[in-house]
Amino acid sequence: MKKYLGQIIFNVIVAVIAVLLFGCTDLLDNAVLSIIAIIATVALLSWGNYYFIKAASLGRKAFQRAYIIDEHTFESLNQPEDYIAVMKDLKDYAPCRHDASKLVEQWEVFQKKSATLETISGGAGVYELVNQDIQSVMLSNMLLFMKRTAIIQSASRNGELNIHKDYLRMLTGRNEKILNDYTNLLIEVSQLTDSERKNTEIKSLSLIIESIHDYKKEMESEDI
Repeated sequence: MKKYLGQIIFNVIVAVIAVLLFGCTDLLDNAVLSIIAIIATVALLSWGNYYFIKAASLGRKAFQRAYIIDEHTFESLNQPEDYIAVMKDLKDYAPCRHDASKLVEQWEVFQKKSATLETISGGAGVYELVNQDIQSVMLSNMLLFMKRTAIIQSASRNGELNIHKDYLRMLTGRNEKILNDYTNLLIEVSQLTDSERKNTEIKSLSLIIESIHDYKKEMESEDI
């Protein structure tokens, strides 16, 4: 019940206003104004309930302030789940909403691909190491995303917003590239027998290792 309290209060307030509007005025004497008032009331109720339902689906409270990044944000990043929690909170921050949502989606895709690779490869050592490296790259991209978002939040003007947003899109693009490489790896591994997997050079594996190496070098040298 408490979960829907705000929505209930909103509907009650709108209903009371509608009753007062129609009962304490001569609005009903004018057919056109009555129709307009009814349409406006229905529209307000529809918008309000959609807003509350949308907020609930995102796991946040209605009228909740956008998440602000501070030093405690970075101190709390101990497990992958901590990174994802921050990214989900940033989905409410307008300047980076789309890209924050994209990073969360990419992480979920990575988790599925990771489970698939473990299944079809039998958890072989080299694949596990590659999987850990990919996870490291994706978490590092989230960290860079948070740092750049902190810069956006502390900026006194919006003149450079597009530059910052381009950087955020670059991070999601980097993830997209490595996920595409991951897909190619899954396809190639799935087509090999156990003996071929041990004795055949896997081209997509070499490519993804090279990509990871390049991305790590980029992240080490990036000036956010």
